Amino acid sequence: MQFFKDNINFDFMGARKTFLVVSAIAVAVCVVLTIAIGPKFGIDFMGGTEIQVRFKENADASQIRAVLRDIGFSSAEVVSVGSEGKSYLIRLHTVSAVSAEQSEKAKKSFQESLKGSEISKFDFSPGGDKLTIRISKEQSIESVEKAAVEANLSLGAALEQPNSKQENAEAGAVETSKKCKSVTCTWPYQNFFVYEISLKGVSDRIMDGLRAQSFGQNAERERSEWVGPKVGQQLKEAGIWSVVYALILIMIYIAVRFDLRFAPGAVVALIHDVFITVGIFTIARVEFTLGTIAALLTIIGYSLNDTIVVFDRIRENMSKMKERRLVSVINMSINQTLSRTILTSLTTLFVVVALLTIGWNTNVRDFAFALLIGIIVGTYSSIFIASPIVAWIDSRFFKKTE
Repeated sequence: MQFFKDNINFDFMGARKTFLVVSAIAVAVCVVLTIAIGPKFGIDFMGGTEIQVRFKENADASQIRAVLRDIGFSSAEVVSVGSEGKSYLIRLHTVSAVSAEQSEKAKKSFQESLKGSEISKFDFSPGGDKLTIRISKEQSIESVEKAAVEANLSLGAALEQPNSKQENAEAGAVETSKKCKSVTCTWPYQNFFVYEISLKGVSDRIMDGLRAQSFGQNAERERSEWVGPKVGQQLKEAGIWSVVYALILIMIYIAVRFDLRFAPGAVVALIHDVFITVGIFTIARVEFTLGTIAALLTIIGYSLNDTIVVFDRIRENMSKMKERRLVSVINMSINQTLSRTILTSLTTLFVVVALLTIGWNTNVRDFAFALLIGIIVGTYSSIFIASPIVAWIDSRFFKKTE
């Protein structure tokens, strides 16, 4: 099946300078806007909490957002998961249920409640669902939990009694006298006593708030994850380097597989695709997540596939028509592969549009949106960016084509 007749001869290379200038301006605008506005990073890169909740009856996202606002999470994102209207994914940039200010107040409250005991350690877990304190005198578990309540801390679920022998994380040795009661465990450590108190974290507070509503009774927490700011920064750096490494390896492969003239054109086209997609994401305020990075890498692979098809035809025609100028050979090769390029892109676009339409209110929306932009931009760059750059490099560093 062909989209165009065999004898078509569009003069793509004749307008190559115009398209290169337009593309350069578009990339520059996207870069400036990305720097000026700044990308909108998701919890994967900025840190935050993600909770998937399943309700017994159909629930509405607006109802869930109203409950979250009432309990102090006004900036939460709520998206539907699946088509039943019972499962929702809640994302918010809050990691810990305890702020730095609350931590300081809680420590002062503990010092007042446990007078006569020196507190040498007072640490909340990154998620705020656990408090570890180390004090000089042994206290009853009841008195420690009472001090936690007086410090306005919400105690978590009751702990199960562990085995008699436990690994003491602080001492790094086997501990034989660890005791747990209610939500608190205690064990001796050198000349101090360590108390570990289970607290209600962000996900617990959200579940309590939802279950208190008529539509949220008996709601189930299917999964709960959080990412700290340090881990988020590491993931951000890893995501950026994954794209950079992909471009470098692609450039090496093209140079070895085809010709040194072809490699820069392929990489410039891919960089063009990435910058345009990132710019549109920034303008549209779409969150950058690990899924977005996966979409960018998918776009790179898809665009490269189109480019290699054109390059392969150019190389084939170069060996057959050595007497013709490279610009003419490139233009003929693009026309010969045009039907294949458009048909492949349209087929993929139909799938992506369907995915985007059906999954607009789900967590696949951003991934599908990135693919939609990437396919359109990638098809354009394979024809109007990669091939003209091959001609320019040949005329500038190898031989004259005109």
